[in-house]
Amino acid sequence: MDSPTTESASKAPVIEINLLGMLRRRWPLIVFGILVGVSLAAFYYAATTRMYESKIEILVGQRSSEVTSSGTLSGAAASGDSIQDDQLATHMRLFVSRRLLSDAIKDGKLAELESFKNAAKEGRGGIDHILQHIEVIRGGEGSSRDAMVLRAAYRDSSPEDAALVLSTIYDSYRDYVESHGHDSTEQAVELIQQARQTHEEELAAADIAYREFVKSVPVLIEGDSVQDIHKERLANLEKELHLVTNSLAESRSRLEVIATYLADRNGQEINNIDHLALLSHNEVERLKLFLDMTRGETQSEAFQAEQPIRQEVAKAQYNRLLDLIQKEQSLADAFGPGHPLVEAARQEAEITRQFIAKNAPTNAKVATKKLDPAEMLKTYTSLLQNDISELEKRKEILLADSEVEMRMAKQVEGDFMKGASLRARHSRAQMRYDEVIRRLQELNLSRSYAGFSTDLLASPEVSRGAAWPKLPIICALGLFLGAMLGLALAITTELLDSTFSDVHDLERTLGAPAIAHVPRFNTRDLKSKTRSGSLIQPSLVTFHAPRSAESEVYRVARTSLMVANRKTNVRTMMMTSPQPGDGKSTTISNLAVSFARAGKKVLLIDADMRRPVIAGLFGVQREPGLSDVLSGTISARESIQNTEVSNLDLIPNGRPTADPSELLESDRFGAMVAELTQRYDLVLIDAPPLLAVADPAIIAPLVDAVVLTVRVNKHARGPVEQASKILQDQGLAPAAIVVNGVDQSSKSYGYGSYSAGKYAYVGDYHSQYEATDIESTIPQRSPRILAAERSVG
Repeated sequence: MDSPTTESASKAPVIEINLLGMLRRRWPLIVFGILVGVSLAAFYYAATTRMYESKIEILVGQRSSEVTSSGTLSGAAASGDSIQDDQLATHMRLFVSRRLLSDAIKDGKLAELESFKNAAKEGRGGIDHILQHIEVIRGGEGSSRDAMVLRAAYRDSSPEDAALVLSTIYDSYRDYVESHGHDSTEQAVELIQQARQTHEEELAAADIAYREFVKSVPVLIEGDSVQDIHKERLANLEKELHLVTNSLAESRSRLEVIATYLADRNGQEINNIDHLALLSHNEVERLKLFLDMTRGETQSEAFQAEQPIRQEVAKAQYNRLLDLIQKEQSLADAFGPGHPLVEAARQEAEITRQFIAKNAPTNAKVATKKLDPAEMLKTYTSLLQNDISELEKRKEILLADSEVEMRMAKQVEGDFMKGASLRARHSRAQMRYDEVIRRLQELNLSRSYAGFSTDLLASPEVSRGAAWPKLPIICALGLFLGAMLGLALAITTELLDSTFSDVHDLERTLGAPAIAHVPRFNTRDLKSKTRSGSLIQPSLVTFHAPRSAESEVYRVARTSLMVANRKTNVRTMMMTSPQPGDGKSTTISNLAVSFARAGKKVLLIDADMRRPVIAGLFGVQREPGLSDVLSGTISARESIQNTEVSNLDLIPNGRPTADPSELLESDRFGAMVAELTQRYDLVLIDAPPLLAVADPAIIAPLVDAVVLTVRVNKHARGPVEQASKILQDQGLAPAAIVVNGVDQSSKSYGYGSYSAGKYAYVGDYHSQYEATDIESTIPQRSPRILAAERSVG
């Protein structure tokens, strides 16, 4: 478990402020702050020069040459994105630039205005004077905050001068934007003209270089297509070489097969079937063709196979000849021998006769000769050897031609790369030249439509009312700042105030409930209520005025303690206070009287042997008393003295002693308390203050409960916290708190917002519940009877 010191240290930095209580206590400071704020606001409003404001709105747009060239806007230009935020910011800076402001002052003769003259007297230039009173922002308000609009406002002591200055600044800004746009266009046209000439020369040079290259290379160019003859030749040669190689391999393999077969026979007879098995169908056909060539045309089998067809053709031709002869004879009979038709028929018949003679079929007998298979194989072998020789020679020629064409194709390929580079150069030069021409056309079209547009949406107007100061705003600011000042004063005072803020603050500090709030006694009223012939002091109101409001406070405290006693069986109780003068002796004496009137047998012990008060309050002798009992001179029974209050006895302080703490630390004090507890229902001990001496710390462990009396309008927080720490060091805590010295005439009595009427039990509440004082009917012992009892004792 943490020690009390650790808990106190951990809680020390925490600052708690009861806002409502602070407002009720410190409201005069808050009102003072508000009055100061309002007064300063009124003074400011009266002393400040009236300023009038003139406003202007400018729509800034970028002109596009697309409108002049195509009649439409595309993309970002059509959507209004052509003006970027940085461009709009540039126009804002341009509007208040020193160059434009200087031109505006010069052109508009603004230096002659009264406000500019006053600024000059104060040592400020005209430009600085304008910058001090002008404000430029962009965008609109609300949903139009992203609009491409510049809004400018200028303030001046004269409404006419404000409008004039703003209008002059706008004129200077507009002139600069328009002239700058035209100048930029002219410069761009001049630069593009120079670029056109340069690109035109580059394009001409690229074109000449490409034409010379085309003439120098052995290729055919038709538009974008290029025909490489050497590459095509090389492809054909490679294809032919591939066929020759395959044919050569086939012939060699066939010859090798025949040679191997003949060698394996080793002179054995080879029949016709064996010979023919060595030949394929294609080879047999080739041999037949060769045989036909050696026999002659008429001896060939093909010729003999076609002979019937020839005979039929000849027959048809003879029939035709007969028809023509008959036709000639008929025409001659009809027209005469010399007629042209007769001559034509005769010539046609002659031609037919010559054709028949020329193509007359032969009837020679075919001399058939049977081909020997061995001879056929020999002939075929010779043919294969000739084929191989021819193919080898052909392959050699094809390889030589292929190497030549390969070299030529490689050379042309290098020329192609050079040509591609020249053509790309020519294309780039053409593109640049076309772009320059296009831009030049656009600039020529847009010379009168270039730069930015600055359309005026709202013209500067003469203001009818002052823009500043505004009375509602000044009053609101004054109230707000005054309230802040008042709250600051209240919080500062609250933090510097070391007293308790309210009853809960006191209860939290001591860890005990406040059971009563004793009001401050009126001495004259107390004396008027004193019983005649009584030796008891007037401050014991529970004895002299049991029906008074003050007595009711003690009865409330008595009731609270009696309820606690039933739960914890408290038989001994000590009352102390942080410092002297807190009224603890008067409080415990009144509580003792109240307990005695409630039927309790009470003993009151005055343990404050340094400043004894109890004996004087009850009008009894101080000796013998507690010091005599603790020194062993007399017994406790002998020190008890009766009082005028029934059921209430007391032990006074006794003879003065120089060592009261040592007497209280003796075993006799503890034994005495234990003995008296058996004889009385309640033993009350009046102890010295906790911060004055160590006596309360000695007595506290011997009693059942400790009640602390606090005068809050006297003590600050420090003494009460120190007193609580002393009890915590003994492992104790106060069982209850009695707040003493409450001022009934004030609305609050030292802490918080708890009014005296809440705890003083006065006014209508007390009168409504007023009852007959039964206690006053209890017979009281007179001073004579008490004196007699003491003499007998």
